[in-house]
Amino acid sequence: MSHLGDSDTASEYWNIVAHFDSDHHLFARFLITNEGPGDRTAIATWQLIDPNGKRTEFRNGRRKKRWTLGPKGDRIEIGSSIFDQSAAMHRLEYDSTKRGIRVAFQYSPNGPVGWPEAANDPYPFDLLELGTPVTGTIWLEGMDETASVRGTITITHTWMEESEADLALRRIEFSSTGGAEPSIYVTDRTAPSGERERWLAVARDGKLLYQTSDFELDGVDSSIGNSRDYPTPAKLRISSAGLEGVIQTGPRLADINPLEAIPQPFRFLLSFRLRPHRVWARASFEVRLLEVRLLVGQHTPETVIKGSGITTVTYTNPLPPKVTQTGN
Repeated sequence: MSHLGDSDTASEYWNIVAHFDSDHHLFARFLITNEGPGDRTAIATWQLIDPNGKRTEFRNGRRKKRWTLGPKGDRIEIGSSIFDQSAAMHRLEYDSTKRGIRVAFQYSPNGPVGWPEAANDPYPFDLLELGTPVTGTIWLEGMDETASVRGTITITHTWMEESEADLALRRIEFSSTGGAEPSIYVTDRTAPSGERERWLAVARDGKLLYQTSDFELDGVDSSIGNSRDYPTPAKLRISSAGLEGVIQTGPRLADINPLEAIPQPFRFLLSFRLRPHRVWARASFEVRLLEVRLLVGQHTPETVIKGSGITTVTYTNPLPPKVTQTGN
């Protein structure tokens, strides 16, 4: 459901990460913002990666009254882009004969899974889906036939009254996609001041089993070929009294400047205060839950969860020298 505020800098977005058994990947964002000229501008951006690593990018952007938000705030239609959470089966679609792209995905919602419990958080978000089964079809111009796919999808919803650049210099997110039961989500936000907020959730079938904000997340080195301005940790170490683990970053799947997806004149105006960057990369992980009390009221013996996932690193601006590297 939409939570867009009334301030001139308010915005909200839904981040979508899907991995399919065919080794296709889908990364999408549906954004509504009051920043820039006017208010309630809506933008949808999509990144579709095929099994050979070829990336197809497509997008839609509309000014106020030229796009549609459902009466309950649970259906967004921006040109050819649709994100519909209003029915029993949720849908993501992009259908453009002109572009030669038709994709459609559907899933039965398991969430919302959970959200951090910090009071008066200026940067709230919901973890709507985590490792939820998803099916769909993909057709791109030049394909002999439509491909049917199945896999898992993770969706987060974030909203804020202030400009995101004033709240988050960098946001790291990891979501497990396969080989793990239950599923794991980790997020770490670094503010421009260098202060950090983090949250970890463990869930099964949409039910939150364990969550904590009381842990350390330390970065180790940085990925080969990385820009110093936008470092992507090669490894993330998780440690606390209740768990320990490691997330190992693998090959990059997509590496973009998010401003390029913003239509003019918004891109020009935002470029005065934003130099954003976003990376999606394959990842593997192993997390050891020590004996802890789960939210369902049961104690669990030591449990090891491991598998694959996707790490997303988003910068609103380059990392300045005064802000330390991840965890250092």
